Amino acid sequence: MQELNELHRLITKSFTQIIGKDLEDDVPTDAATLGAAIKFLKDNSVTADPADAEDLNELREKFKEAAARRKNRGLSVVGKAEADLSDDDLNVMQG
Repeated sequence: MQELNELHRLITKSFTQIIGKDLEDDVPTDAATLGAAIKFLKDNSVTADPADAEDLNELREKFKEAAARRKNRGLSVVGKAEADLSDDDLNVMQG
């Protein structure tokens, strides 16, 4: 039984570290990892309590901020690419 408890602890720690690092690095966590983590929580009857709404709001804000940073990076890349193109290149692309 002690080995099962240790395995459970290690799996929990692994998911926490992977998802936490992805949030810190501002990269999306892959769908397989998120799906496995969600299944792990569900299988262990872990749910969000409405009393913990403040914690959920904080997490929601972190996700919103990460999404906004990714969007801004994408817009920045597009702007730089357009600046590198000549007017003739833009006319050809626009049709």
